[in-house]
Amino acid sequence: MNKKQIMIAVGAVVMIGVGATAYALSGPKLELKTNKVNVEYGTTYTPKLKDIVKDYKDFNKGDLEIINKIPNEKDKTYPAVGKYSITVKYKKKSLKQRVIVKDTKAPEFVLPTNMELLQGTGVDTLDYNSLKSLMNISDLSEISIEIDTSKIDINTPGQYDFNVTVKDKYNNETKKTGKVTIVAKPVISSNEEVVHETVKNKDGTTSVKTKVQKKQSSNTNRTSNNSSSNNSNSSGSSNTSGGSSSEIHKGSLTVEMDPKYHWEGDHSYGDGAEINGEDFDKLTGGDWKNWDY
Repeated sequence: MNKKQIMIAVGAVVMIGVGATAYALSGPKLELKTNKVNVEYGTTYTPKLKDIVKDYKDFNKGDLEIINKIPNEKDKTYPAVGKYSITVKYKKKSLKQRVIVKDTKAPEFVLPTNMELLQGTGVDTLDYNSLKSLMNISDLSEISIEIDTSKIDINTPGQYDFNVTVKDKYNNETKKTGKVTIVAKPVISSNEEVVHETVKNKDGTTSVKTKVQKKQSSNTNRTSNNSSSNNSNSSGSSNTSGGSSSEIHKGSLTVEMDPKYHWEGDHSYGDGAEINGEDFDKLTGGDWKNWDY
């Protein structure tokens, strides 16, 4: 090796040494693998340093940290739709990663296989409240339901299509077509009524059927019972129950009438026996001197 080659080799070694020393003093350069991340609404974003920092293995782990987290939506386990940032710090340098939470998923739902409506009764059964419980709607955001029944002729028996659109507040929507069968109105008696019944089919789907059933009576069994307050102004008023009767008169004497008893004499009395007015006065202090039982 000549003198010139030796000088070049020495210079290269010196430069490598200086560079290595400078790298050792300053450390690796902080860079992120990506500056922006899109996160689907309903997902919790909990990034790890090794996943977002370039050349992670070159860093002194004690000097590298994430100094903030994305807050969750109130009463939820994931953040609300919106824009956030994650800050990564290394020694005195820090970088921010933008995090965009979006709702891009359309609502999911099912429709009954078929719905029966009575001829001429209107399409009230297809309103929001009636369908919602049968549709099993799945979506994390607020939704609206639009029902198009314009193809249904409620006065003509047959099967018709109706369209349902479910849309969330971020304009993700799902459209489906359902079936309605208009059933001829049956002849029913005055104590019968037609009701709608949700049934489960063998394949797991549901249908809404119509059926005729006896009216559910709202009347309850009542026992005739006249209170003593209603009888206080009437002489000889009665309270009847079953096969015996109880008569309540002024003086609060109750005479139980029983057909097994019979008349024993002018002034005799017993359970169920007759009693004249004079004896009644003696027993009760009443004033029915001329009471004729």
